[in-house]
Amino acid sequence: MQNKSKEVETSNSDSLILQKNFEYLLKQVQDVQKNQATSKVSLNQMEEYLYRMNMVMTNTKLRGNWGEYQLDMLLSVYCGQNPSIYSMQYTLPNGKIADCAFHLPDTNKVLCIDSKFPMENYMNLQEDMDTYLRPFKMNMKKHIDDVANKYINMDTMPYALLFVPSEAIYQFVCAKCDDLFTYALQKHVMLVSPTTLVAEVMTLLSSTKDFYRTSHMEEIERNILLLQEDANRLVERSIKAEKTLETLATQFHAVSISAQKLSSRMTKMGEDK
Repeated sequence: MQNKSKEVETSNSDSLILQKNFEYLLKQVQDVQKNQATSKVSLNQMEEYLYRMNMVMTNTKLRGNWGEYQLDMLLSVYCGQNPSIYSMQYTLPNGKIADCAFHLPDTNKVLCIDSKFPMENYMNLQEDMDTYLRPFKMNMKKHIDDVANKYINMDTMPYALLFVPSEAIYQFVCAKCDDLFTYALQKHVMLVSPTTLVAEVMTLLSSTKDFYRTSHMEEIERNILLLQEDANRLVERSIKAEKTLETLATQFHAVSISAQKLSSRMTKMGEDK
């Protein structure tokens, strides 16, 4: 009987271990299924995101909108929403609409910025450099000509900026197509990327601030003198207030002494009775 009882206990113990192992394996399987479901959702979301990005990059209109959005975002970060400094979608007197126009100090002329995104030709270069390098350059020259013809006239500064939203494309032009920079300069067009545009913007902002300080120097000096007068007046009044407080403190001390004497006499009179 004892042997059978031990066998039953051993069997029950083994069953319990097997049950725990089964539960552990079941939990592992459920976790794997859950992770797979989560991964599938993440993959689906990523696929949808890549699909939308592909739609933007392959659609000329959407790609242009993306370039304009990036331009607007950069300017709003470094300049704020300040219409006195720049305007988006600015209409020139000749009817042409620039993606952006900088309002420069001491002149009614504006500095135009237009965004160009030659993505298709650049992607073709990744497949066959020899075949597509020439079309890429021709496409860039066309963009340069468009900017020069539309955004450089009597109502603008004698040069304009061509904004390339992709750092990769801009770096490729710097490394492999330096002749495009020469061509652009001949047309009075400056090629800028997101990084170099920030440098241009900071320079323009600094120039604007310097001009404001110089042109308003007399007003600034006058305001400084007025502030100095206000400061002197405040010092005089604080001195008078301090003297008044000292007088009040002396009088309060005298009143306190008189009150103590009066209280002492009244107390003494009460005790005499």
